[in-house]
Amino acid sequence: MWAAVAASISLVVGACNDNTSIDPQRDRVPPTLTLTPITGRPDTVIAFTTEAKDNLGLKTIHVQAIGAVGFVFDTVFTSAVTDIQLPFTLFASRVVPPGTPVTITATAYDGAGNSSGVDTLVMATGNLPPPEVRILSPFSGSSAVVGKSILVTVMGKAATKVRSLGLMSTGPVIINDSLVYSSPLLDSLTFQDTVAIPANATPGTLTLTPFLRDSLNQRTVGPSITITVQTAAQINSVPVVNAYCTSSQAFDNACGHGKRVEVTDTVHVEADDPSGISELGYEVRSTVGGPIDDSATFLSNGQLTFQPHTFAMRLPYSAFPTTAYIQVFARNSNGVRAYAKLSSGADRIDTVVVVAGVTRPLPVGGQVADALYHQGRDRLYLTNLTRNQVEVFSLTDSSFKAPVIVGSRPWGLTSWPRDRNGTQGDTLLIANSGGTDISYVDLNAGTSGSGAEVFRYALPNIIVYSVTTVTSGTSGLPFQQLSRYDFSDRPEFLAATCIVAGGVCTETVLAYTTTPTPGQTPPFNTLNGTIRWENLTQGITAAGKSDPHTSHFFFEPAMGQSAGRADTLKIVRFDANGVDTAVMVPYNQPVAGGFYSVTVRLPELGYRDTTFARNSGSFQRAIFGEGGSVFGSRAVSYDADRGFATTFTDLTGATVAIPIPVIDKGVSPSTAVSDFIANTFAEVKGVAINFDGSLSAIRADSTYILNPLLRLQGVLNTTVNNAGLDFHPLNTGPNSFPLNTRLLFAASSEPQIDIFDTHCYQRVSTIPIRDPIIGPIKAAYRLSTGQLVLVAATARGVVIAQLPNTFTTTCP
Repeated sequence: MWAAVAASISLVVGACNDNTSIDPQRDRVPPTLTLTPITGRPDTVIAFTTEAKDNLGLKTIHVQAIGAVGFVFDTVFTSAVTDIQLPFTLFASRVVPPGTPVTITATAYDGAGNSSGVDTLVMATGNLPPPEVRILSPFSGSSAVVGKSILVTVMGKAATKVRSLGLMSTGPVIINDSLVYSSPLLDSLTFQDTVAIPANATPGTLTLTPFLRDSLNQRTVGPSITITVQTAAQINSVPVVNAYCTSSQAFDNACGHGKRVEVTDTVHVEADDPSGISELGYEVRSTVGGPIDDSATFLSNGQLTFQPHTFAMRLPYSAFPTTAYIQVFARNSNGVRAYAKLSSGADRIDTVVVVAGVTRPLPVGGQVADALYHQGRDRLYLTNLTRNQVEVFSLTDSSFKAPVIVGSRPWGLTSWPRDRNGTQGDTLLIANSGGTDISYVDLNAGTSGSGAEVFRYALPNIIVYSVTTVTSGTSGLPFQQLSRYDFSDRPEFLAATCIVAGGVCTETVLAYTTTPTPGQTPPFNTLNGTIRWENLTQGITAAGKSDPHTSHFFFEPAMGQSAGRADTLKIVRFDANGVDTAVMVPYNQPVAGGFYSVTVRLPELGYRDTTFARNSGSFQRAIFGEGGSVFGSRAVSYDADRGFATTFTDLTGATVAIPIPVIDKGVSPSTAVSDFIANTFAEVKGVAINFDGSLSAIRADSTYILNPLLRLQGVLNTTVNNAGLDFHPLNTGPNSFPLNTRLLFAASSEPQIDIFDTHCYQRVSTIPIRDPIIGPIKAAYRLSTGQLVLVAATARGVVIAQLPNTFTTTCP
């Protein structure tokens, strides 16, 4: 390990001046010093700044780092410097595991010897947040009584997962307790420990200190709290309700009631009384001093002088938003009852807004990549990207069921199509972005009731070639050069479509985007993915492995010729078995009267990551949006009913048959894609498509509504920073009927979901929720109840809102 200081730092600042000393009798103002992290640096870099100020002049600054990097820095100022900012760049060895903490301390002194005190900054290698451990309850300064106990709650977080949490003490009681967790380890946990105060303990100050060990066996110690241990003879008290908070504030530094709560939110009540707590409770009213709408109590034996308890509310409200008033109380073992108080001594009454939805964290943590509601099962299925599983949430009892283990890094998911009426099959398709396959999850399989993975479809390796005429560097003669371009085949988002006969799906055509890697062939090594489809019905057979129409690479939007360059296309499908190959797009295909080939603008074959995909509810169409923070991003549509172009018109106007059709007429042509760019010129942040595919939506600075040809129909005034949106599940276009289906739901920068009319393009209503949405939104129709189901990702988990299907529009 080694460290380097940025070149701008000087060890001695200014010139010598013997008159800069300050009389300590006249300067009593200490300097200030602040450490600030600098983010966005490489994984082995720890970067921060030290800013010091003094009213008259700084004398010395001392900076020290221990942990993953060892470093000491001292400087002496010889002139009157009152304000300085020093940047530091430290380098850790590459063998140091990501997440290893670095503790940085710094102190400044002025000329009079006044000290700023020590400022501490904890950082970690690998651009990960450092581990954190602290005591949630009781609060420092609480009391305990000999012969009774206190309940201590410890919270720990570590990006490298929590291996164990523990508690140690000094003073009247000595403990060193810990709890070791088993796999799968979580990134945040809480731990409770009962600390008994023996009857013969000496009264005094009890110091409690929490600690954590992560999966790398690194130990982190948190800030201590102090408890005053008293004798029973010193007690004559009234319960003090220290604080209470809802689950909307879990792990927040401040514990106070949130302004927005859900009907099933939790209320955490904590009370302190040296004589012991015997009862805790809460009360909810819709008017101050009015009748109680919801309440609950928790009884204890009075042996704990500090007693916490978490209540699950059952608020009887169905109209949102609704204003409610909450009070909490405690009773001690002597029967004295008291409400929580304000600093003035008055009873504390908190005003909250009850909003729609139920927010649930994932059972074992992780990250949701995509979600799907299956109407036949009345369940939500969510891909957990970091846990390699699909989470299963039942709307019947609002609880998570056993997850389904799938492939590596599951991303997009969709259901197997049955017909144009939107009937979902009992198989889910999961994109394993950490591999090159699609998981089939049979919802009828397994013993857990959640379904089970029954098969993995191995996606082919598709290689793109371009043929260009170049000049030989030796002979000076022109020759044809075949260049190979290898893209990642790892699937990302999925869109299920199908080919039908009599309205029933006979072949499943799965469109998908790919997640790129820097190992792709230049110029596509700058995170350029692709769009493709795979005929799963055909590909599962032996004949499909060598059929050129089992797979398709979306080259149609790139057709044309670049300035001063002509790239003729050739695409080859290599089946995953490594034996069968098929030329999907031949070079110079012989036709009547000559040859047939496809020319493309080569750089436009790739799409910036992340490229989004969604299929229509009827499984006929799909929409794709090119991600990335670049204006002029592309949209592409697909229609499974269009089929391949089997003929073309030559220069004489004759119709010529194509032996191997290569152009899919269902993919947007380059003229449609460029028309979309000309009409929008936007960054694409998310996409949606309605039931029959007659309308698509592209989320950008606003939301652009398109028809199947990508022609702009209108603009919705959605907020800039959020990407989530979805159509009403029964929306069938700008004239959709009944009117309550003519809607689109969009995430807002506020904690609400905005509702827009897709005919007049106005916002017609809002749905208040607890937290702002930061991810996708999925809308579904719950057949069993006739309700709308909206699913979205927030910073605190997944919010599921079940709402009456009565939203409508005031537009004509």
